Amino acid sequence: MRLPGPIAVSVTCALSALAGVVDVASCQSLLDRPPNLSGGWVGTPGTLQFNFVHRFGVGDAPLRKVTNSPTFLLAYQLPGPLLIGFNYATSSDIAAAFPNEWEAFARYGQRGLALQAGYNQAAESFDAELTGARTFGPLRLMAVGRLLSNGYHSDTARYAAGAGAALRLNRWFALAGDATSLLDKRPGEKLAWGAGLQIAIPYSPHTLSLQVTNTNTATLQGVSRGIDRVRGGFEFTIPFTLRRYFGRRGTTAAKGGEGAAQGGEGATKTEIRGMNFGQKRLEVSTGTTIQWTNNDPLVHTVTADDGSWDSGPIEPGKSWSHTFAQAGEFAYHCTPHPFMKALVVVRQP
Repeated sequence: MRLPGPIAVSVTCALSALAGVVDVASCQSLLDRPPNLSGGWVGTPGTLQFNFVHRFGVGDAPLRKVTNSPTFLLAYQLPGPLLIGFNYATSSDIAAAFPNEWEAFARYGQRGLALQAGYNQAAESFDAELTGARTFGPLRLMAVGRLLSNGYHSDTARYAAGAGAALRLNRWFALAGDATSLLDKRPGEKLAWGAGLQIAIPYSPHTLSLQVTNTNTATLQGVSRGIDRVRGGFEFTIPFTLRRYFGRRGTTAAKGGEGAAQGGEGATKTEIRGMNFGQKRLEVSTGTTIQWTNNDPLVHTVTADDGSWDSGPIEPGKSWSHTFAQAGEFAYHCTPHPFMKALVVVRQP
């Protein structure tokens, strides 16, 4: 099965032009994508992702009955930039005989490109999507090409192409929109579109999208075909950081020892990542300066349990340092995420 020549060339060129600046593996927030595109997101290591999409429609007068169509996503990143998961949607219109729709998928993303392949149970279809993305300052652009081997349970292969954008207004808000079209639209099939106000929940890993769209479910087939009604709704993302409960609980680093990168004489560097302090126990000598770098997508603090020192909010990508002049044991935590705890042991040389 092949796309028509000119269309294949245009889709390939668009994806190639977009790829190359942003690694789509890092894009996990709704602030980085519009309602009907994945943006090539492939997850965060050690995190189980649960997304809840709920869309509502209003029927004709006089009843104006409210209908709803929820889609639940559950996904996990395997080693490497490979995400596996599934979507489950109810009140689906993909196949008349299957109002409950399942879509299992795997998505691989690297160097600005992502490829997804999966199976849609309701349509009995093997579906695929190629995504390209690129960022220009606060603006992120993306394009997609899709193949539906048995589109809408019709025994016919269908193709779709689309594009979208997300504009960051600041750390907490973004505006996003997208448009996707089946390349051989049939009577009653509309251009699929969506627009949303994307919101980051302060001091949490959650994001929220308040959106309007004319699509029904959030599977590849659901977001490739527009319906004849505008629907309002929301999407809420809930990451579960499994490393908080399973696996390695962090390392112990001594000054000049393995696990602690040195940043100049007497300085020890450590990081905050995956809702964890990089080293649960740091052993250093008096006079050592420790520098914490926040490599998480949300704000953290480094706060002594006894209140003797406090970093204040450390923005993503920023660092904070503290010099330990006296020997002792100093427990500390993150104020907005108190389950994040660690210890500095300071010894006389």
